[in-house]
Amino acid sequence: MFAFFDIEELNPAMPPTANSFSRYLPTDQQAKAWGWRLVHAGRQTVPPHSRYPSKGHPLDYLFDKDGRRTLDEFQIVFISRGSGTFESQKQAKTTVRAGEAILLFPGEWHHYQPATETGWSEYWVGFRGREADRIMRSFFSADTPICTVGQSDALIQHFDQILYWLQMTVPAKEQILASHMPLALAFLKSGALTKDSPQSKDGELVIQAKATMLANLETNTDLEALSQQLGVSYSRFRFAFKKQTGYAPRAFENIIKLNCARDLLLRERYSVGETANALGFSTVYYFSRAFKKHFGQSPQQWLRQHMD
Repeated sequence: MFAFFDIEELNPAMPPTANSFSRYLPTDQQAKAWGWRLVHAGRQTVPPHSRYPSKGHPLDYLFDKDGRRTLDEFQIVFISRGSGTFESQKQAKTTVRAGEAILLFPGEWHHYQPATETGWSEYWVGFRGREADRIMRSFFSADTPICTVGQSDALIQHFDQILYWLQMTVPAKEQILASHMPLALAFLKSGALTKDSPQSKDGELVIQAKATMLANLETNTDLEALSQQLGVSYSRFRFAFKKQTGYAPRAFENIIKLNCARDLLLRERYSVGETANALGFSTVYYFSRAFKKHFGQSPQQWLRQHMD
């Protein structure tokens, strides 16, 4: 792999330090076992009519004579200013604008560059790992490599945090760096859920339903009435809720109540009967049975264990 490698140090003719920094990391066995591994990260500003890519990158990261490049890792390239173009094995040449991110996939040839007239500012991270493979397969696709970022400021701050930790000398640094990647991808996923998308509409519906459940823990929510308030049929509501959470609405509400029950028992010092009544369970027996099924212990057993 690569030794530590700073573009700033190798190419002082590049733009000021505030805008340009990158580092390529050697392989770390503990980081590999973590499931996520940051391979490299950086930022740079490319002024209009400038050479691209800039000098100083390892040879494996340069475009070939045909203007293409194929990597063995994932990358996020976020354009914070300016515009340019991108094309890949599955994406015809298209315009990329500020506020958009490019997702690069292993084994997929690609090419991108800033527009001559505008240049651009970019942040990038390269990553791989067992968990990275799983998340990328589950939530992203090389068929749609351009992501609109809904939280651009937050993503930029997150990239800056990665670059900050790259410069630190601390124990478990590789794990700290690797653990930034799931949140970066969550920002990209958030941006993909536009207000007009079906997923976003379902997500908003479920958020409102959860809020209603949390605000009325002392009762059992009338789910059919709730679906009417939300403007959908009950079957549609139930389908969307289970798709978003993995639980049917009533089962999810019961889990909320059972989690709350632990606080009432331990911190508020409610009795088992008082807890069952406060959370709208019809009988103490039904509450105790549901509690044991969910936590593996009766309320009394759980409380004795956590009072010690």
